[in-house]
Amino acid sequence: MAYEVIKRVSGRAYRYRVESFRDPETRRVRGRWTYLGRVDPADAGLPERPAKPSSRDRLLDAVGRLLATGDAESLSAGSIAREAGVAYGTFYRYFTDRAHAVREALLRHGPSLGDVQARFGRPPGTRDEERARIAGWLRETAQDAQRQRGVVRAWHVYSNSDEAVVAARRSAVDATVDRIAVYLDALRERRVTAISSSRFAAYALVALVVALGRDAALEENVAEAKLDGLITLAWELCGLS
Repeated sequence: MAYEVIKRVSGRAYRYRVESFRDPETRRVRGRWTYLGRVDPADAGLPERPAKPSSRDRLLDAVGRLLATGDAESLSAGSIAREAGVAYGTFYRYFTDRAHAVREALLRHGPSLGDVQARFGRPPGTRDEERARIAGWLRETAQDAQRQRGVVRAWHVYSNSDEAVVAARRSAVDATVDRIAVYLDALRERRVTAISSSRFAAYALVALVVALGRDAALEENVAEAKLDGLITLAWELCGLS
């Protein structure tokens, strides 16, 4: 009797032909396996298995979690390795020191400016709806910065000294400015606003949001009066006051 089976090994699928025969000495039924080749798991009808994160990925994720509750200076190779669930020596397979790990974690996750595409990719609405959209962005920025204090602080520290972090932050800010400028152009076309330069207004608005995130990360709580004042300023920048 012969039949075919598919076995998954380390995420890959292999096809075998199995022939049953009776061992003449023991009289037991045994199987003889013959390798037939590799197959695509999807073609074989096998469910996809999520790839396991590498040790480096686990370490970088651990840095992100630890930064959310403390400053970069409080981290150590040992605390990062423990949080990642890997051996202490594994840390040094990928990073030279704590600063190197923090830098790589920042570059991996990028600066947090909110989900700009989702928030500003929708068609413009009424003046009141757009005021609410801008206000929501600023409030979300303040809340996220306070939840991720260490991450935001690290971004500002490393942005003053690390060229790669400076470049990554500049790229993220430029992309956000581009998205906001398109949004403001749409508001002007719909005559919701009458600003003369969408790009200038976009730069000013993004600078305001970055500063708000920095201040929120440094303060225990952002005073409601201060936040309301910044929202009013943002409306003015966008011609929505």
